[in-house]
Amino acid sequence: MRRSNPDLSPLTPAVALPYTPEEIEAALQEVVLPERLARLAAVADARLGSVAVVLESVIDPHNTAAVLRTADAHGVGEVHMIELGTKPLLAKRVTRGCERWMDVLLHRSTPPCVEALRARGFELWLADMAGTATLEEVARRPRVALVFGNEHLGASAEMRAACAGTFSVPMRGMVESLNVSVAAGIALHAVTKDRPGDLGERESRALRARFLMESVRSPELVIERWRQSQVRP
Repeated sequence: MRRSNPDLSPLTPAVALPYTPEEIEAALQEVVLPERLARLAAVADARLGSVAVVLESVIDPHNTAAVLRTADAHGVGEVHMIELGTKPLLAKRVTRGCERWMDVLLHRSTPPCVEALRARGFELWLADMAGTATLEEVARRPRVALVFGNEHLGASAEMRAACAGTFSVPMRGMVESLNVSVAAGIALHAVTKDRPGDLGERESRALRARFLMESVRSPELVIERWRQSQVRP
């Protein structure tokens, strides 16, 4: 696919909330339908903070988009993308805006990504055709980052050395490999299926506030008007 295709868009990392979660909730919950509020709360309650995804130099926009959409569907909102010379793009027809509800973090090289995840207690596990661990074993790790390498070259030697181990996706047919987005989908299902939502109250509230910001047109204007209404004469 040509990288100049109008269906492709660059990734825009999430930014910090411009107001406190308490202010956002107080100002915006009155302009959102109760059914929508319930939906946002349910998604936040089901979100997993113990699972993340890492894409190292995955360059096909359809692959990156499909992995993001699949991660979101499995309650995983944190995806790290390592550029290694090629800026990642998304196929908008595939994501359908799911990246708005996620934390997508960009890294220009492998070490900063590895260090950031390890500092938060994550073990990195690499998808590999010759992987030695099963997905069931990986699923038992308390905090795990599933790593997927480049479509043609696989993961870098640097990433391999940083990972706690490798896992394979079981196959019984004649094919010897799977598309990276399909492999990610199978791995995500196995690792998340028995995990309940595990965000703390503070994280969950911040996520609900972010969802509200994404659900309201011109949310800053609404919040500023609410803040002015709270100032007593």
